[in-house]
Amino acid sequence: MAKLPVVAQPLEGFGRRAERDRGEPPETLPFVLRSAIHLKISQGRFRQPWSRRLVMLKWVIDGRARMRVGGRELQIRPGDVAVYIPTVPHAFWVETPHAEMCWFSIDGPLSEQFAYLIGMRPGVYPYGPAPLSRINAMIDSLKDQSLTGRQYSSLLAIQSLYDAMHCLPLPQVSSILRDVRKRIHEALADPELSAGGIAKQLNYNRSSLSRMFHEHTGMTIMEFITQTRLDEAKLLLSQTSDRVSDIARKCGFRDVAYFSRWMRKHSGRPPSAYRLLHLDDRELPERAPVLAESYAG
Repeated sequence: MAKLPVVAQPLEGFGRRAERDRGEPPETLPFVLRSAIHLKISQGRFRQPWSRRLVMLKWVIDGRARMRVGGRELQIRPGDVAVYIPTVPHAFWVETPHAEMCWFSIDGPLSEQFAYLIGMRPGVYPYGPAPLSRINAMIDSLKDQSLTGRQYSSLLAIQSLYDAMHCLPLPQVSSILRDVRKRIHEALADPELSAGGIAKQLNYNRSSLSRMFHEHTGMTIMEFITQTRLDEAKLLLSQTSDRVSDIARKCGFRDVAYFSRWMRKHSGRPPSAYRLLHLDDRELPERAPVLAESYAG
């Protein structure tokens, strides 16, 4: 491929674009629509995205572009969709003097995991006409940066992800991976839960199982265990009046002090913060003992 000049630039006077305010998504949303764009782009390479958790779908309407992903260079023509998931390094170029393109992106703590779980894989696939009406609806939705507005814009993105998934020739997730997830959920309270232990129970080679799990989910088995424990801890802290020490045991921790440090490390907050965050003021008197123990934790 001939070396392309400079960074690709949007051509003035054509198209629309919208992007949410930069910063972390609200805690109540596992992933959020980050951008929706319909533009003409000059020849050149795209800048790298600012979000490390970015999931993106791109369409060429007119012209020609290229995507490098996982060591492969793939051409993107009208009627194709390019899927980017952050586990695999990527780059985009416009090859023709200009190209009309549209795309949208999501980010957030679970954006990559969600994309893998519904079966998406990075690459270029046949799609059909670009979904301009949906892109325009996303652009309009990003004008509202309230929680309700972000929920609506994220719903539009989810619908588009599912629509795209039906067009992609993707392999079925192996039943062994479902067995791994099932085992993790069933044994979450076991402090000894590990990738090696799961592989032994399933009569599977640990290295092969770990590689397969990462390929299909974008996470290692231990990362999935950590995320599952964190999700369960947040749910129990915010939705039950269980003692913090009991919640720690249910999530696989023998030591409540270590559990508190672990919560700070992986979520940035102590257990008490999740309890207070969701506690209605009317509940304060009757739940004072629980709060006292939460602060102690």
